[in-house]
Amino acid sequence: MVKRVLKFLAYTLFFIFALMVFIPKSSVYYLLEEKIKNFDVVISKETLKENIFSLGVKNLNLSFKDIEVGVVDEADIELLLFYNRLHFKKIQLSSLVKAYLPSKVEELQITYTIFNPLVLKVEGRGEFGEIDAAFDILKRSLRVQLHPTNMMLKRYKKSMRMFKKSKDGVYIYAKSF
Repeated sequence: MVKRVLKFLAYTLFFIFALMVFIPKSSVYYLLEEKIKNFDVVISKETLKENIFSLGVKNLNLSFKDIEVGVVDEADIELLLFYNRLHFKKIQLSSLVKAYLPSKVEELQITYTIFNPLVLKVEGRGEFGEIDAAFDILKRSLRVQLHPTNMMLKRYKKSMRMFKKSKDGVYIYAKSF
């Protein structure tokens, strides 16, 4: 009986591992690109490179409703069964954003795990400082913690008014949709 259970677990783990390795990652990427086109978001001029567990994407041009939003130098997409991650490096936002936020983002990471399936986690760092955000899908709520840079505090006071300063110096933004 124990041998059968162990054998079943071994086969299941092998199947999951094989699924993670052999899934056509570029096909999943193009499917995702097609789905976000419904929201008028277009990704263009990118180059793809498949790895064993991830998909590397370089030079993404993002546009929303025919307006160029920004350029992402490098993206790494990990599609594992229990843990999924989008990791973006060197993001240059459009000059339209400069009135509200700094336009350079060094890193942005979005994670989703099956162990907490209703929450998307976002971590980022750039000229604005560091953010740690969580979006609860079921409650439709967003909570952002910002550790701003001095430049963010001085030059972007209008945007900083949306945040509330906590006792330990972290700025918090909370909103339900």
